[in-house]
Amino acid sequence: MMKNVVIIKKCDEYSSEKIQSVIENGLSLSGGIEKFIKKNEKVLIKVNSLSSSAPETGINTHPEFLRAIIKLIKKVTDKIYIGDSPAPGNSFKSAAFKNGMLSVINEEKVNLVEFKEEIEIESKTKFILRKIKVDSIIKQVDKIINLPKLKTHTLMYLTLCVKNMFGILPGMRKPEFHLKAGRDKELFAKMLVDVYSAREPDLNIVDGILGVEGNGPGTGGIPVKLGVILIGINGFEVDDIAAKITGLNQDLLYTNNVYKKFILKNKNIKYEVKGENIENVYIKIKEPATDLKSNIPAFLYKLAKNIGVNKPVFNKKKCIGCLKCIKACPAKTLKYEKNKGVKCNYDNCIRCFVCHEICPEKAIDIKKSILSFIFE
Repeated sequence: MMKNVVIIKKCDEYSSEKIQSVIENGLSLSGGIEKFIKKNEKVLIKVNSLSSSAPETGINTHPEFLRAIIKLIKKVTDKIYIGDSPAPGNSFKSAAFKNGMLSVINEEKVNLVEFKEEIEIESKTKFILRKIKVDSIIKQVDKIINLPKLKTHTLMYLTLCVKNMFGILPGMRKPEFHLKAGRDKELFAKMLVDVYSAREPDLNIVDGILGVEGNGPGTGGIPVKLGVILIGINGFEVDDIAAKITGLNQDLLYTNNVYKKFILKNKNIKYEVKGENIENVYIKIKEPATDLKSNIPAFLYKLAKNIGVNKPVFNKKKCIGCLKCIKACPAKTLKYEKNKGVKCNYDNCIRCFVCHEICPEKAIDIKKSILSFIFE
């Protein structure tokens, strides 16, 4: 596949045989899988394993989607590694056991990798982060295949190819970056681009058969059938297509805004589309709750503060007291009280919505502020 090409393919079911056939057909438009992976090369498949949620939620890379990619790569090499760093409080193995990926990994006899902080790699963009600590597997493999889900995101609007590579950061490192960015979406987007540029994947294949709309990417989102697979080398180009086919506002895709503004020097993202036409796969989905900061000047935002910004709210009746949100909160603003549930210090809450992403019981909602409704 040449650069500046994005392939769109229809696929409406999680049959590994059909998915493999569809992806092979798509890759044949640009030379096949052999163009990307050579015989006996080591390949890391970076999945999206945000949580232990079941496949029907649309939150994680579907197990059969993963199986299809493994079988496809096995035609060239059997040196295959599967890795991710889920939300804090979960190991990849424990999350994969519940979300179905572990059984596929075991059945296909490939290697599971728990990312650890072992080496430093350097960011190419260096907007915020010059070096990041990652697992040594990132340097050891010859190729990385990125398997994001097509999901909305309450902080970054959409989470796709660029955002999925944030998962190469081990464990508690991700909340640290959330805390560093606070409520500044462009700052966090710059961090994401820095991480992505430190080790760009060699190929992105988006699982958009079942996605998430509304207040994604976690349990607060709504599963939505999209019936599409996206393939491309450049993650920003693939992400751009994803916004188009879901009818979402491309100006709110913050990582692509950073790419256009600082890398393309205010030029538009240009690429060739192969496979299906955008019109043939277009499905308008519900966008996440819009944050006030995206819509008003900074000085007004400072005045409005907590009364004008969306915030997480906690449902005591649904809460099971697992404390996952408290352990994951980068700003340490949450506490649990018996018979009262989770309480939040909203003055210190940075609105990263990590708690909302990882709650296994959908006990955390996003409450839109009155001023947000006015500005929308």
